[in-house]
Amino acid sequence: MSVLLDAGPSERGWSFFEAASRCMRLWAWKNLGSMERHTSDALVKGSLFHIGLAHHYQLKLTPDADLLQPEQAIYALAEKEGGDLWSKHAEKIVEAVDAYIEHYKECSWKVIAVEKELRARIPPKGRSGVSAFLYTQRVDLIVEDVHGKVWLVDHKSCYRITGKTLRQHILSGQFLGYQVFGQKMYGDRFAGVIVNRMKLSSAYDFDRCALEPAPSAVAGFVPMLRTIEKKIQDHSHLTDPLEYTPVFSDQVCFGKYGQCPAFDLCRWGGE
Repeated sequence: MSVLLDAGPSERGWSFFEAASRCMRLWAWKNLGSMERHTSDALVKGSLFHIGLAHHYQLKLTPDADLLQPEQAIYALAEKEGGDLWSKHAEKIVEAVDAYIEHYKECSWKVIAVEKELRARIPPKGRSGVSAFLYTQRVDLIVEDVHGKVWLVDHKSCYRITGKTLRQHILSGQFLGYQVFGQKMYGDRFAGVIVNRMKLSSAYDFDRCALEPAPSAVAGFVPMLRTIEKKIQDHSHLTDPLEYTPVFSDQVCFGKYGQCPAFDLCRWGGE
């Protein structure tokens, strides 16, 4: 039976830490409570797009592997997740991934790894009071260019391709983490992070761009993780999300993507 790859979140990645950084109550609802997984058009489209590209690139790396073809993988993930929203978007995403593959059919990238989970044990430092902890990230794609340089590639689906939407990733913990891992794993061969964007609505559009550097932020990334982990460890004795300190802010509780998924839980309490 052909295999469906895992293109989901890593074990203890940036979303885990970002939630704690944003609001410990939100972190608790996600990790201790029974908050339902938030599903949206953007999330579904992005997930289907990612699984299609994962199978495309894995078959380039291991052409004899018993893997589903990209189109089959998209439909398989939609069926696995279930629900009208997934089935509604599957056919269009198949069309979009086919367009992507055709657009980049002459691509010179040498595939090194696909959907690889990167793992690091962060040791304590000084008198921070934080114990050693695990940090992980799943990188969509690792490639080598014609000059022998290694790039970590992150696939992003979007409604439009602009410089503004690219710049928002410069200080994203996800992308800073990629750079820390890349430097540790590949040293001087590491060239940076590529944001591989595709506009999913017709007419399709494509863009690959190296993310601008942020050396100060990269240097401060692991110390920031230690600070966030300290908050998580300090709250480890609590079992009820309502015991966790919230951040009541219109920037956090109702941000640019709409209301926080825990909005009503914090508003009314309980499950």
